[in-house]
Amino acid sequence: MNNFEVIIGIENHVELKTKSKMFAPAPVSFGQTPNTMVSETDLGYPGALPQVNKEGVRLAILAVNALNMKIDTLLRFDRKNYFYPDLAKGYQITQQFFPIGSEGTLEIQLDDGTKKIVEIERLHIEEDTAQQKHGDVTTSIDYNRSGIGLVEIVTKPVLRSAEEAVKYVEKLRETLLFLGVSDVKMNEGSLRCDVNVSLRPYGTQKFSNKVEVKNLNSLANVRKAVEFEIKRQEALMVQGKEVEQETRRFDETKQETVSMRSKSDALDYRYFTDPNIAPIQLDEKWVYEVIANSPELADKKRVRYAELGLAKDIINVLLSSLDLTNFFEQTIKLTKDAVKVANYLTDEVMSELNKENKTINQIALTPANLAQMVNLIDDGTISTKHAKTVLPIIMESDKETPKEIVERLNLKLINDPKKIDELLTPIFEKNEKLIEQYDERPERVTKALMGQLMKDTQGNVNPDLAMSIIVKKIKTK
Repeated sequence: MNNFEVIIGIENHVELKTKSKMFAPAPVSFGQTPNTMVSETDLGYPGALPQVNKEGVRLAILAVNALNMKIDTLLRFDRKNYFYPDLAKGYQITQQFFPIGSEGTLEIQLDDGTKKIVEIERLHIEEDTAQQKHGDVTTSIDYNRSGIGLVEIVTKPVLRSAEEAVKYVEKLRETLLFLGVSDVKMNEGSLRCDVNVSLRPYGTQKFSNKVEVKNLNSLANVRKAVEFEIKRQEALMVQGKEVEQETRRFDETKQETVSMRSKSDALDYRYFTDPNIAPIQLDEKWVYEVIANSPELADKKRVRYAELGLAKDIINVLLSSLDLTNFFEQTIKLTKDAVKVANYLTDEVMSELNKENKTINQIALTPANLAQMVNLIDDGTISTKHAKTVLPIIMESDKETPKEIVERLNLKLINDPKKIDELLTPIFEKNEKLIEQYDERPERVTKALMGQLMKDTQGNVNPDLAMSIIVKKIKTK
């Protein structure tokens, strides 16, 4: 890309995490039997009137605030009119003229460590359409998705590379996930990405025709689609050909974008104010309370976790899953050893989850049991070796607490100094020559004695206490 500047803008459609739809009482639930989660409003029945979902508005406000946007507290809705089978009413309720959020920013960090502020043009509330399922000769329509609340988030054309596009979507996804605005599962369609790509020769102001790549369903596909589109458009412009203004999709089999339809003529959606939804003036106190109670974002958690002593790679694993993060947060309320909790979660527990292809909420492990096991290690009741016996049991079943397991399996460490001293007496008698080398090689001598003690007790002795007794016993010999 020596001769051309890349211009990228991104539109994201994000399903709001509400229990019911944005303008109707029908429930929201992914993966249900087709056409069972619908109401008269979703199907466009005459006389069915919309009602605004307050929770959907609250979630939109959380997103607007996190993206540093201006909030329009006068809520107004418009109709986007067009005929298509997935839109039973013949119009979509949206916010064309008065978006709830405008003029925002989101900071991203690139692989080389540099930071970039991505300008966001608008965030507006709207409703989703039904889902079309194409067969060989027929198309079925599932209206379960029709009417689900969405926010559409549109950047300004300020991104300049595939990397920047991916980093932006990745950061936006993380932000909305930790806010609880959406589950942002790209594979399930709760976060959909449309990328607009155009090129222009350096030193000029005029863009080439904009090409929109629709419905990218993964970060990997965002990168691949943008990279392919840049190369495709560059090749056309080098040959003196015009880049056609069109809508394309990414073909995963071919690993390239393919044309869907031309956009030479802009569609006239005949926008006008929705007459069935009167303007709603949001209460300023309520808006303030929504913002004041906004969940902690991942960036703040990163700082806090680092202050707890967690390594960067451990923090990244914890924050890779909201369920894992929440589990960690609940556990550290019950123990002072956050580092040990994080290490167990990101090592042994994560290994088990990956092996079984499960989430942390799909196994029997509870924050209370993990915290109790860590506390038993810290107070010297059990060793880390014993924890390897206890942890698989509490991951498999929550019928026993770690304390009960320790009692049942007789895993308690010996913590009686007098008993430890008695156990060391025959060991010292057998290793008199070794002990004489203590002044020259203290570490080797103490390790050898400790190893023998652990062997004799099957590891059931407090190592720190035993080591202090060994040293004292040698020095007073």
